[in-house]
Amino acid sequence: MSIWNDRMLREWGAYYGLTPFCDECINPASVDLRWSGRWKRADIDGWTNIYDTDTLVLKPGAFYLLDTLEYIRMPGDAVGKLFLKSSAGRMGIEHLHAGYVDPDFSGTLTMEVEIRVPWPVIINNGQRLMQLTLESMAELPLVSYIIKGHYNRQNVPTESKGL
Repeated sequence: MSIWNDRMLREWGAYYGLTPFCDECINPASVDLRWSGRWKRADIDGWTNIYDTDTLVLKPGAFYLLDTLEYIRMPGDAVGKLFLKSSAGRMGIEHLHAGYVDPDFSGTLTMEVEIRVPWPVIINNGQRLMQLTLESMAELPLVSYIIKGHYNRQNVPTESKGL
């Protein structure tokens, strides 16, 4: 497997993979993904409704589902790995590393986050929180995520659909 560089990411993002595409979000070996403003939070009664806001105050100890502004269209011959940006980690945000993106996935990506510092953290719609890397596969999969995937074409923060 080989990790895609900025040239490959820019070509994929601009002509196929990211809507909206932002050239400034391309890094040497990753692309920054922005928060859409949509979120859900887990509480004692389960999940809240989906909210859409410009600013969100993330509370210590709470668990949130956020989604990306970018709609992702993964190629059939590559996988993606979603990571928290180091600047978001230094603010006290923790990503729970459920960020593997299968070939042929289409949709917004759900970010599972909690706050690890004892004070609230404020995030804003459009803020770069995550980064996505892509890696080429040696061969195409036998069964596409289009057929097998549980989260294909999601466009809101989505809770677990089970294992």
